[in-house]
Formats: sequence, C-alpha cells, structure tokens
Amino acid sequence: MQTIKTAAIVVLMLTVLYGGYVSMTTPPEPLPEEIEEYLVIDEGGSSSLIDDSFITGEMVPGTADDALSLSQPPAGLFEDAAAPPAVGPSPQPPTTATATEMLAPPSQGNLSLPNTSFADLAPNEISATPEREAPRALPPVDSAAPSITPGPADSYASTPNQFALPDPSSVAGQFDSSKGIPFAPPAESDSAASSTSANGQAGGDEANLGLTNAIAAADELYQKGQLKEALATLSVFYGMPGISADQEQQLMGRLDPLAREVIYSRRHLLEQPYKVSGSESLVEIAKGYKVPWQLLANINGVDDPVTVLPGTELKMVRGPFRADVDLNGKVMTMFLGDLYAGRFEIEVGKEPSPTPGEFTVQDKQTSRTFYGPAGKTIPAGSPENPYGNAWLDLGGQLCIHGSSNTVKPTDDGCISVAGDLADDVFAILSQGSTVTIRR
Repeated sequence: MQTIKTAAIVVLMLTVLYGGYVSMTTPPEPLPEEIEEYLVIDEGGSSSLIDDSFITGEMVPGTADDALSLSQPPAGLFEDAAAPPAVGPSPQPPTTATATEMLAPPSQGNLSLPNTSFADLAPNEISATPEREAPRALPPVDSAAPSITPGPADSYASTPNQFALPDPSSVAGQFDSSKGIPFAPPAESDSAASSTSANGQAGGDEANLGLTNAIAAADELYQKGQLKEALATLSVFYGMPGISADQEQQLMGRLDPLAREVIYSRRHLLEQPYKVSGSESLVEIAKGYKVPWQLLANINGVDDPVTVLPGTELKMVRGPFRADVDLNGKVMTMFLGDLYAGRFEIEVGKEPSPTPGEFTVQDKQTSRTFYGPAGKTIPAGSPENPYGNAWLDLGGQLCIHGSSNTVKPTDDGCISVAGDLADDVFAILSQGSTVTIRR
C-alpha cells in the first residue's frame, strides 16, 4: 500500500516538471499588425507604445496622415476600420507669450486653446456653426381617427338677458287684505323695555345668567367647606353693571359673610399658620406680609404687638390691600388681590374736593391737625376735628380720614368714614396701598 502512494507522488511531480518545461520552451505568438507598428524595440530591449517625442513635447515632422493630435484619437481604436484616417492640425512650435499678449483677450478661432469658451467668439462665428436640420413638415395625420365637428353657437342653452319687473297694478289687484295678521308698531313702553334689555340694563328686572350660575357654584363650594374658592367665584361680579336688584341682594348677602370668615376670622383659610419664634415681634412679622400690624393684632387678638409668646400660631393675611372709592355711590370697597374684602360708607367733602385718579397711601397718622378754609385750625384729638382718629395721606392734599361723628361719616374734609369704622380702615390699608377714585 505504501508503495502505491509513493508511485503516485512521483508521477505527479514529473507531470508538473514537464508542464513548466513546455511553457518555457514554447515561443510567443506574433502580435497583430495594427499593434506591432506602434511597438518600438530599442537595442536595450525596452519597448513603448508612445514615442519619446510625445513625452518631451516635440512632434516628429512628417505628413498629415502620420501626425497624431491630442484632440483626435488614433485611427482604428474609436472609429470604424473602413473609415478614412482623420487629419489633425499641423503641429505648432512652442512659443513664449509676453505679458501684453497674455493680458489681451483671446482672438477669434482660438477655441482649441485653454481657458477659452463660446463667449470669446464673435456673433458671426457662432451663427456660422452648422446646426441640425429642422423638420420641414408635420407628420401625416391618421385618416382612420374619428373627427369632431363643433355645432353651431345657438345649439347651447342660454338664459334670457332681460329681467322684467312685475306690474305694481296687477300685484295690487291680487292682494287680499283679509288674510294674514296686520302689522302694528310696538308701544313706547315695550320699545323702551326691549332696548333696556338689549343693553343689559333691565331696570333691576332682568337676571344675569352668569351671576345665577356663579351663585349656584358658590353655594356648592360653601357646602364642601371651600370658602375661599366660593369668595373668589363671586368677587368678580361685584360692581358689575346689568345686575337686578334681587341678584345684587343675593350677591352681597354671600360676599360680606364670606369675606368676614375667609379674611378677618382666625381660621387659616388664606395662608398656613405662622409660628412665632423667640425673638420676633408682631410689627416685624406684619412688615414681611405687607399688612399693618394692627390688622394681625385685631384678627389674632394680640394686645401687645411687641411681646408675643414664642410658639404662638398666628392667622396670616398677605397684602397689600387696595381700595376703590366710588364718589357717586359714596362707598369705598376693599380688595385683597382679586378677593372682595368688605366695604365702607363714605361722604365726600370739599376741603379739598377729591378728583378721580389712582393714588398711593403715602403716610398714616392716628392724630392730625385739621386746617380749614380762612385759616381755621382744629387741633388733633379735639372732638370737633373732622379727621377723627385716622388720617391717610394720598398726596396733593387729598386724604381718607375718620369723622367727628362716631356712627356716620360727614362731608367735612375730603373722604370721610364713620368714626367707629376709621380704625378698621386704618388697619387694612398700609403705606403703599393703591387707592382708585372714580365717579
């Protein structure tokens, strides 16, 4: 068995050696005649398909048929073998251009030079370029195709271009006055009521649908214990025109109790309880919440604003408040942000007479000397002093003040509040509060 394997290997090696001997001793096949004429073999044995004169940039002088241009390929490679050989331009010796010649524009007929284009040719040379022959006639029409012949213009339907009005005499003759309901103009009272209703001013008889829905929603919030939300729902309707007398009574019957409970009671319905630390006073705490310390003292029942027991939880109100003074209605309404915060009856005096506008509380005093006309002076603390025990300066000699009457305001001074209520106004409005006066 081993002898057979050795013999097979020997035979294989002899076959390889014989194939190599045959390939080395067999002469190469001759080249085609069209290729052999371009092959140049020198004595050194090197060969090249291109003459060295092309590499050095020199052309071998000869006939036009033997010259080879860079712009034209050799015959037989890209053209049909039967076509005559192309004739290229006669070679030009290399020249060196001067600076003036290089800056001059290219002459006509220089398209074969670099950096030239059709824009450098004159118009007559461009037009002399042979163009493709355009067709002289349209293609024949297929006689078998169906033909369409348009009909006359009057074959289309049209509408008459004249409109005739009806004859009034014939129409009047056909009218029957016994049929239908005769037209009657509305009475003056009905017309006035209709006009008033359209303007939203129903004389106190038309109901405001928005307020009706708001009252129902506020009552539902009140039943759920959401008093602040109920107050906010109704506050937007305060002073709104077009509210009937019955609705206004329902509105104020809810606003005043809600404001008293949400803002002025000890229930924490606006802010989280504030726990007093060991070194704080009520004056410092109130300053941080932008309200007078008197307001926090009245709400929380604090007698001494300087000494407050550490750990005491206070009901807090974050200000400042603002006031709206209605000179015609003689009422001053307080607001805490957008929340209704109560109202006070006022009287309007002429010392000086208040003017509409927006003002800011600039100063506050509990006792103020009154200077009247003709040099009249009433000292502070006097029972006859029109300012009472509260005076709030609005600038320009305008002010809000108390009254010498404890139960009602008087027309002495500028804007007067009853003496017993002046302390509350003084405690609600702080220095910097906005006061709007309107008629």
